Amino acid sequence: MESSENYNFSIFRPRNVHGRKNRNVILTMLLVWIVAVFGFQFLLRAIEKPVPEKALVTFEKLWPAVKTGRVSADDAKSFLNSLIMARGKGTLKTDEQKVLSDVISCFTGQMLTEELRATLTSTISEIESLRLMLPALKDQEFLATKKRISELSNSIVVITAPFTGIEKGTLESEIFKYTLKSDYPGTLNDKSFEGLEDIMKLYMTHNQSILTDTKFLGFPFHYFYTAVFLLILFIGLCIVYNILIEWRLKKQGVVE
Repeated sequence: MESSENYNFSIFRPRNVHGRKNRNVILTMLLVWIVAVFGFQFLLRAIEKPVPEKALVTFEKLWPAVKTGRVSADDAKSFLNSLIMARGKGTLKTDEQKVLSDVISCFTGQMLTEELRATLTSTISEIESLRLMLPALKDQEFLATKKRISELSNSIVVITAPFTGIEKGTLESEIFKYTLKSDYPGTLNDKSFEGLEDIMKLYMTHNQSILTDTKFLGFPFHYFYTAVFLLILFIGLCIVYNILIEWRLKKQGVVE
């Protein structure tokens, strides 16, 4: 007959009834946790569908016309905005950043008058030169140079606003003024832009479903589930485990 005092526990080789019951509780809790975590991810993957951002829809609609130069002023602004939305993605690789920066610079230049384009190129060249100087500067020289760069960058947004539709102080303007380059391909049909469509599709398409689109307590449901509910569930399982074990210890008369 097993002693009620013998409560040494091994999850792999339980030595008594209490150990087996304890093991079963642990495995049940573990199974619930695994299903809650990985089951939800499998469900997300099963029902999700790729959905393009509005900026991608605009890009794909206008890109053929843009390459031929047959695009209205309003459409040109919309197209430029779609490129800027993609350039603002934080996960872009270095070569992808270069492609987007080149095409934004090239297209912006085509939107401007010849005189304004020359002014823009000169201003960008000065900014690039000042940025190269920054690492060697100290104290007031550094601060003065940074201020000058900021002034020149803001002036770019101001002088191009009538053509680009990008106003100073907006998020788009912050991306735009730090994206422009003085050296870029002269035409949008350049071979370096052949991968542009793939870059746009990769970063401007997102998998969505009812689980990602539904709002719960102000959060997208999938975010609430993974960031809040799973944490609450884990704590709840720990509490339930302790309650069950305490109840079983008392029931079996195990003395701690």
